[in-house]
Amino acid sequence: MNEASGPQDVLPPAFGLNEPPPPLALPGVGAVLPRPVPFEDREAFPGFWARVSGMFQLVFRNPMELFERVPLTEGLGAPWRFLLLLSVPAFLLVALVFFAAGLGIVLAALEEAGRTESRVLAAAMPFIFGAILLLMPVFSFLGMVVGGALNHFFLWLWGGLRPGVPTAQSIRAYGYAAAFIQLGGFIPILGLFIQIAGMVVIGMGMARMHRTATWRGVCAALTPLFLLLVGGFLLLLGIVALVLLKR
Repeated sequence: MNEASGPQDVLPPAFGLNEPPPPLALPGVGAVLPRPVPFEDREAFPGFWARVSGMFQLVFRNPMELFERVPLTEGLGAPWRFLLLLSVPAFLLVALVFFAAGLGIVLAALEEAGRTESRVLAAAMPFIFGAILLLMPVFSFLGMVVGGALNHFFLWLWGGLRPGVPTAQSIRAYGYAAAFIQLGGFIPILGLFIQIAGMVVIGMGMARMHRTATWRGVCAALTPLFLLLVGGFLLLLGIVALVLLKR
């Protein structure tokens, strides 16, 4: 330490939960790599809830950075667990709906206690309710895989895939992004707009991750919605045509 330097010049900078962790430096090389997403960075965020908090801070600070840091690690387990964590409100809502429906069926069966069908249905409701709750994590995993794979596929159709970024990384990025979008969808009135805006953000993030033009990623993310709307419109036209032909 020379005379012009002080204690702060030789101490490494500290970082907290409100600041991004320092990048990883490769010893002997001098290259600097970004860190993984906070939920998978146990070194910078040892605690579970610290990692969850780090994810929210990352998304609110710079959502595009999430897509850049996802490919630094592998595996579908971490994004699936994060999606399940943020899906708890959805699980509770479905549980409440099925509980209310089951209670109504049981009350109706009590009023018609003489009918065998009513008694069988009332007895089967707890098993149906339990099976649905047990299958919801499976449905979440399938939704993450199918949604991410579709985004990867349509990005390929729009000519925006980057060599070296496999489908699994697109699925991982989609899982993390879908968790936040699903949670935002519960906000009254704004939920629908958040869902649509979230699709655009996913498209922008995919374009960022694959180093392609933003419009390609947005078009890829919105293509399933466009196809769904076109299919619904054609189905409606078919129903109207059948009704008119029967007259």
